[in-house]
Amino acid sequence: MNTKTITARYRTSAWLALAGLLCVGAPAAGQQPGGAPARVVKEPKGRQLVDYVDPNIGVIDTAGYSNCVIGPQLPFGSINPSPQTRRGDHDGYAPNQPIRGFGQLHVSGTGWGKYGQVFLSPQIGLAPGEEAHDSPKENEHATPYEYAVKLSRYGIGVAVTPARHSAIYRFEFPKSDDAHLLLDITHCLVRDIVPFVGGKVLAGRVAFTGPAHDEIRGYGTYRGGFGEGDYSVYFCARLSQRPAATGTWRNGTVSPGQAADSLRQPNDRVGAYFKLRTTADEAVYLKVAVSLKSTAQAALWLDAEVPGWNYAAVKKQAQAAWNQQLAKVEVGGGTGPERRIFYTALYHALLMPRDRTNDMPGFGKDVPVWDDHFAVWDTWRTMYPLQVLLNPAMVAGSINSFVARLAQNGVVKDAYIDGHDMVEEQGGNNVDNIIADAYVKKLPGVDWNKAYEVLRYHADQERLGSFAWRKEEPLLGYYKKQGWIPFGPMAGNMTLEYAYNDFCAAQVAKGLGHSADYQRYLARSKKWVALWNPDAESDGFKGFIVPKTQDKDFLPIDLKARQASWRQFFYEGSSWTYSWFAPHQIDTLVVLNGGKASFATKLQHAFDHRLLQADNEPSFLTVQLFQHVGRPDLSSFYVRRLMRQGYTEKGYPGNEDSGAMGSWYVFSAMGIFPNAGQDMYYLTSPVFPEVKLRLGQGRVFRIVAHHAGPENIYAQSVKLNGKPYANFFITHEDIMRGGVLEFEMGPAPAPQQVVSQKTN
Repeated sequence: MNTKTITARYRTSAWLALAGLLCVGAPAAGQQPGGAPARVVKEPKGRQLVDYVDPNIGVIDTAGYSNCVIGPQLPFGSINPSPQTRRGDHDGYAPNQPIRGFGQLHVSGTGWGKYGQVFLSPQIGLAPGEEAHDSPKENEHATPYEYAVKLSRYGIGVAVTPARHSAIYRFEFPKSDDAHLLLDITHCLVRDIVPFVGGKVLAGRVAFTGPAHDEIRGYGTYRGGFGEGDYSVYFCARLSQRPAATGTWRNGTVSPGQAADSLRQPNDRVGAYFKLRTTADEAVYLKVAVSLKSTAQAALWLDAEVPGWNYAAVKKQAQAAWNQQLAKVEVGGGTGPERRIFYTALYHALLMPRDRTNDMPGFGKDVPVWDDHFAVWDTWRTMYPLQVLLNPAMVAGSINSFVARLAQNGVVKDAYIDGHDMVEEQGGNNVDNIIADAYVKKLPGVDWNKAYEVLRYHADQERLGSFAWRKEEPLLGYYKKQGWIPFGPMAGNMTLEYAYNDFCAAQVAKGLGHSADYQRYLARSKKWVALWNPDAESDGFKGFIVPKTQDKDFLPIDLKARQASWRQFFYEGSSWTYSWFAPHQIDTLVVLNGGKASFATKLQHAFDHRLLQADNEPSFLTVQLFQHVGRPDLSSFYVRRLMRQGYTEKGYPGNEDSGAMGSWYVFSAMGIFPNAGQDMYYLTSPVFPEVKLRLGQGRVFRIVAHHAGPENIYAQSVKLNGKPYANFFITHEDIMRGGVLEFEMGPAPAPQQVVSQKTN
């Protein structure tokens, strides 16, 4: 069904939606009594929005799996300097371990490691061994624009602040004639911090340049970590003073005075050092730029971004960049912890992917390249829809990057890291959903005819299932022939995701006048129902997605078994998880589950018995499905429960996943939530009394929630621009024209009443 049909059907039954919003009974368990007024925070004078961001959130989580990076960076910046420790996780850092040094490249919130290169270690004495310079720490302080710490072993203060591809460090040494700054080009996270991931250094070189030997240039070529293919990291680093001495080292052997060295064989350890004579608390500065293209490009970035040695000026610029971004969503009221969790979640949604335009081999000048998608399977559902509202140019750049990648590489895969497409996909061709979401929301800055070629390529040439990389040729193409994939790894979730990819492609095809494509893709998008087994039973409930043999026999599977990555038959989920995933045919799901009452009962059971893996992306939308059967009270109840249980000042309920978790929280706290790929935002339960979305060109969309609070989670009534509003969703146009969405909140669902429908 196309978007207009969906919208028409929902509006036709608007009276039922609002009746549910206003009147249905509360959940039997877990409801909080009372009706306390909204809590209002009195702001300390001079406090900035960036001050609410706490980079420790997602780092200090007790389970250790949020994998957020504690070091600073600019929004979508290329460089991310951060400390690394022994026994660090995929972010390279464990808060209770001694600091080993500082790498310049990291990835945030991912479930598998990468990068960690251009490794710096300030020392007294010279110890080039990988584990020889670990130091306890004190006075650690982290903000989005600066990280600072004191290395207790040496009494060295370290602070770093970022530009877009560059960073500047300030080192404060004690008085010493034997102070050193060691640089290791062969250290990398997947080799040295999380070696179980598996990594190698294939080649590399370091060389001093200039008569004063105050600059080092070099590169390393690496293999390993999430993604595939060999990649190189280039750098240029400069010291603020003439060093007392310099040298290189290889495999632990120091060569004083030597100007350059290289790996002789893979996995050699190679680096260089500056020796310094320092007075007490003397500030020594080192600035470094990193490129994936060349050392010459790294030097250009350094010259342009950090031309002098004014650490305070770079820090001020980074601070301003974050305040500008965070001010696009201004919340009013709430408690201090609520604001810290909210703005930190927003911060995490603004880190990846990386804008590497003009820094990627093979792409021409100013051709957009957005890199480090870990992967769009995670980010299409919430992170990209959030950027459509806050940073439309970023989304347009990403889509234009998809177009450029298809032209350059011939493919546009789910994961694209260090300039390499990863053959193995986690689900469908989900860049299609990002393109369609932007298209239906009329995003400017995209050549939609070129973007459509990406959609057409995937619909006609891809949709191959996991068999494509497993080289099982007899099984290739089944989805395109029959609309579902028989048995095998990920057959269940890939069928469902391809179906939604087809629906998304169909919407764009229709809008651009490709009628035959539209009909073909739309028809195929509905064939996922072939995997619905009405007789499959679990906990007394019938009807689930179940894989089939090619002879159309359903396989006997454990419907509750959560599969791991790239396993049978669902990616990181169970049949219980994926049997709710049909974002384009929710009305069909309702019918298959026996109607609205049965649907709501079954879904409530799933949440109450933790059958949905709500800590992972496939269940992001599921909590909103109650709204389609007139039970938005249940959506509000379970959204709040998920927020309360999973999102704390320590971390997230799973890997933060490149902004996926953070943006889920941001949307949920604001009181609107996207069905990505379609022009609709569900109305949920706002956390704050007021939210201002600053949309550019002077437009502001306000979300006002009277009496919002932890007890008052149910909407009693809704108004849009002062008029009663009867739908359970609003459109992108509703938001983008500016105005006020107004909720009256209470501690229990309101009594039943009938109100007039919204008219177009």
